[in-house]
Amino acid sequence: MSDYLLNILTDNIISTLPQKQRDLYNYVIKMEDDMAEEVDSAGEFITRLKLESPHKLAADHFELTLFELLQVMKEIEEEVARQLPSKMDAVKFIDCTDSIHADLNVKKDQKLYFVSLPHS
Repeated sequence: MSDYLLNILTDNIISTLPQKQRDLYNYVIKMEDDMAEEVDSAGEFITRLKLESPHKLAADHFELTLFELLQVMKEIEEEVARQLPSKMDAVKFIDCTDSIHADLNVKKDQKLYFVSLPHS
């Protein structure tokens, strides 16, 4: 399954969490993603994490200790890991190539699929 679909399913799971957990998770993930975009390697990312302590800043933002923040993130990630396999199994790919091909003027070797995603 593609990373794009996994992200959609993960976002779907996150959307079902209590507001405080959603806010915390989204804040930390955005902070990590922003930092990842600014570096050139995994090693540089780890070095910046150690030097800048962004998770400590996030903990302070949510009035938690670093341990509490990491514990909540672990619980969220465990919940995602628990729900993700069934969500992945529920994804359906329906080949619509034959019924849509002529209408869209697409290349003959191109396949067209309808993707049905599970809802919350």
